[in-house]
Amino acid sequence: MTTTVREHLPFPAAELVRAWVTGWAPAREVPPPVEVAGGFRLQVGLPGHRVRYVLFDLDRVAELARTRTAPGTWIKVLAPVERVRAELTSAWTVGEPEYPMTGPLRRATVDVPSGYTIEIEPTGGVVQVRLRAADGAVAAHGWIAVTGETAVADQIGTDAAHRRRGLGSVVMTALGDAAAARGARTGVLVASPDGLALYRTLGWTQHGVLTAAWIPEPVREDDAAQPRPAR
Repeated sequence: MTTTVREHLPFPAAELVRAWVTGWAPAREVPPPVEVAGGFRLQVGLPGHRVRYVLFDLDRVAELARTRTAPGTWIKVLAPVERVRAELTSAWTVGEPEYPMTGPLRRATVDVPSGYTIEIEPTGGVVQVRLRAADGAVAAHGWIAVTGETAVADQIGTDAAHRRRGLGSVVMTALGDAAAARGARTGVLVASPDGLALYRTLGWTQHGVLTAAWIPEPVREDDAAQPRPAR
């Protein structure tokens, strides 16, 4: 599945969601999204995060909340927290707001700060970027999945000991360059509240609010060593 986002036009909600889930799936190594009424379903398969519904239609939330009651079920929908919470039963936990964003992708020179080295690792349609400190530790990282003219940036992060040094901008520049070299024109991501300011300074545009809700799943002993639920 490939998708094209027309950067110069206002983003229809359905198109934005399609673009994001199409890239999020290969970035997280989960099966491709399945289209359902009002959005998409992804079989994530992690402890605490078994299945995810990503919706552009708020009207679908109440029905899913009543009929999809297995622990580890997640819903993400393009709507503010207060409107989503009103559609849910008491079984659901509601997360903090997240922010869908888009930005232009272009070829660029990546300037790596002194004391760091960069690794760029393409695997299929996904490119991983890591910045390593002098001791070899990963100081910052990010992935981007190219799905045609659109590419989805994911898992962007900087280690606490290396923050406020511009490493996040370096990672994003490297990811944008790699995606543009593969034909992508528009980037899509979902920002946390902490990441919102960074992406805005890099010229990315916010498109509404994405709210997550889930039914908690008790942690079993054999799940304790497994990766935690993918946000």
